Amino acid sequence: MEIEEVRSILVNTLTSDIATSHLRVLLLQDANDTRRVVVEEFKVEFEDGRENIVYNLDTLEGVEHMRTTPFVMAEGSRYRFVISFRINQAIVSGLRFRNKVKKTVLSTNDEIVLGSYAPRSENYVFVFPRHEWMEAPSGLFYRGKFMGRFIFVDDDHVEHLKLFYTFEIKRG
Repeated sequence: MEIEEVRSILVNTLTSDIATSHLRVLLLQDANDTRRVVVEEFKVEFEDGRENIVYNLDTLEGVEHMRTTPFVMAEGSRYRFVISFRINQAIVSGLRFRNKVKKTVLSTNDEIVLGSYAPRSENYVFVFPRHEWMEAPSGLFYRGKFMGRFIFVDDDHVEHLKLFYTFEIKRG
């Protein structure tokens, strides 16, 4: 039986068997996509209900758009990042999220251990910070453009994704 026949059977079969369900997820993934961690969306949410800023990262054009198109936030805005990703092909052990933001001499670094993830067709969602909101700095010194970078790396020091972004803090 060829792989395409197996895929066809799995697509047309409903099952509650866990092993078959897991096999179904693995076989129905895009075999040409060799990435193990696929970040599909980067979103900036605001506590005050302001419209979310969303970057779709499932294409190279989306990644380039994020790198070249800064988002704007007002001084003192309370915000958080929401990142949707999926795991392909194999378990990723000890996935970490590293975020660095800098402006001239100012720089901040954050690293958070996300954990280990198994392949599945549904997205995992990571919210940073997990239980609160970050606050954009206020004051003349903090206004202007910032450059950021986030990296997904695992226990084996494999860098699964490195993305650059820019944003601007303006007077509220």
